[in-house]
Amino acid sequence: MQCNVCEVRCEIDKHSMGRCGTYVSTGNTVIQYPDMGYLGALPVSIEAVPLLHFYPSGKFLQVFSTGCNFQCPGCMARMPASSRPSVQQASLRPSKIVEKALQQECLGVISAINDPVANYYLFRDLAVQAQEKSLLVGCSTNCYFTSETLEEFGQLVNFVNVGIKGYSDRSYRNCGVNSSAPVFRNISRLFDMGVHVETSVVYSKGNEDDVIKVAEAVSEISSNIPLHVMRFLPFGYAPIELEPSVGDAEKICSGLRRYLDFIYLFNSPGTELLNTYCPECGSLLIEREFHRPFGSRLVKPWVSHTCSCGGSIPVQGKASTESFNETGFMDSYSISQDFSMVHAVLTCLGVRDDYKLMDVWGEDKLMDVWSKVSDSKTLTQIHNMIRQPYSYLEFIRFIAEIANMPEKGEELVSFIHKRLKIVQNLSAGKSSYNVYYCMGSPLFALNAGRMENNLVTFSGGVSINKQLQKEGKLGVNVSPSFINKHNPGVIFVSGFLSRPLDEFYALCQKYGIHADAVTQHRVYEIPPSWDFGSPRWILGLLYIADKLHPGKLGVDLRKEADDFYLQFYGMRFKEARPNRSFHRPSSGIWPHTQTLYNDLKIEIPKQGSTKNFGNEIIQPFNILPASKIKLKG
Repeated sequence: MQCNVCEVRCEIDKHSMGRCGTYVSTGNTVIQYPDMGYLGALPVSIEAVPLLHFYPSGKFLQVFSTGCNFQCPGCMARMPASSRPSVQQASLRPSKIVEKALQQECLGVISAINDPVANYYLFRDLAVQAQEKSLLVGCSTNCYFTSETLEEFGQLVNFVNVGIKGYSDRSYRNCGVNSSAPVFRNISRLFDMGVHVETSVVYSKGNEDDVIKVAEAVSEISSNIPLHVMRFLPFGYAPIELEPSVGDAEKICSGLRRYLDFIYLFNSPGTELLNTYCPECGSLLIEREFHRPFGSRLVKPWVSHTCSCGGSIPVQGKASTESFNETGFMDSYSISQDFSMVHAVLTCLGVRDDYKLMDVWGEDKLMDVWSKVSDSKTLTQIHNMIRQPYSYLEFIRFIAEIANMPEKGEELVSFIHKRLKIVQNLSAGKSSYNVYYCMGSPLFALNAGRMENNLVTFSGGVSINKQLQKEGKLGVNVSPSFINKHNPGVIFVSGFLSRPLDEFYALCQKYGIHADAVTQHRVYEIPPSWDFGSPRWILGLLYIADKLHPGKLGVDLRKEADDFYLQFYGMRFKEARPNRSFHRPSSGIWPHTQTLYNDLKIEIPKQGSTKNFGNEIIQPFNILPASKIKLKG
């Protein structure tokens, strides 16, 4: 039987569940995997999806499941997207979701993280039941539906955020499908059907022309459709060289205003391009701040959608007078991040090939870990464990116990514990420096209770971030006067989302920041994932301690990095090509799998081409994932 949910049109039979891995054949028709339900349902602000022109600050119940019809390199949600359904998912059926949404006084339900294309029949049941209770229904989707499915889908949803991979067919082939045409066709049709549509596109170095063409194509449908530019964050195999700086992203966004009235920039802490400006006169109408990757939050409620010049902003629905802010790890991005941090520990325990994670470790065990870390109580427990150096050791033991790898867990704990003692002895003398920890922009301060600031205090530094009363998901905007008043002698820029130091110093000059750390050039960019999200934070701690106690640490940082990478990743530090992944130390292929690719001819399905890679490292942006590659000879 052919599945007609999306344009991939997989053949489903007793031997195949299709690309999504969530559909089965009855012999006469294709249905959802029996007893499939949702993995989680958590309240979020609508800006977290993100949607910025639909019921501003509204509280929605976000749901997610497993499976995806795309195979995008660098996907942040690869674990839920690649996993297969399990009977453990049956607990959250559509009726339960609707009941929960009503109990928590949500305006509606949103499907996100994995694509509803993979759970279409489940999503359809949810949408019908939600509409019966007057709940709004929407989703974040790649919108690769067939025309026949889209006609039904358009009747089920009130709003969508369509993630556009690019304008060219090549950008879609990189995700394992053939063409971009169905996506633009479907956006146009949904808009004509009266669905509220917002769009997103990823901007990476080298695809500037593609992003511009996306804006042009969307403008031909309507110049009022918001376009969210997602500054590319290299995860998985993606090299960090593909990541544009925040400054580069801001420049391209400014140019896109020629085509569309509302351009927003995400993944860029401190940017002013999350704000809404009047397209008529350019006045600032509503201010937002970075809340996390892919998300934002309103600084104050958006009450009026009309500018003083008379221009009106197309916003659908009534704005909430109070913003709903998710707490702890109770939201979609945080769940994806949470699983990434679990994956980071598993990697250090020996599960090193993320593309073959389920083959190496076993689907059942993966789902077992998933089920045990996806409930709200456990997520809160994890959130607390990863905030302090010593409690992080309990996080490692927790994951190692679930994975039945306690000896490997203790090996990692022992390595970290030994280095903690070194820093603890050093910090007994305290540091003379006030320390400021920011992310991306000098005006975006990391929250006081985050691991990064706790690494500073553990090293003997005085964290000025601890003076902040306001909290956000990752951090909050601060004024130049806050920084100047506390005069940090050292500034650290987060290893998760950073900005080139030349841009950073230029912004300090622009904002009038003249703290000692700036004037004396003691601003340091932490290596990616060396301060949060991965056990590599122990190397970040050593790096921080060395800067706060110059010449006193007594250890060779390069040797420490080599020892860690060799023991837990099977490679030397100098062999690593860092990116933003928590679980991967390198954007290249693991050394222990590299020989598999040497001197092989590789056939790309549906493209019929072969290439002898010799001893080159494969660039996965030009091929399908390893599971779809046929090796010849």
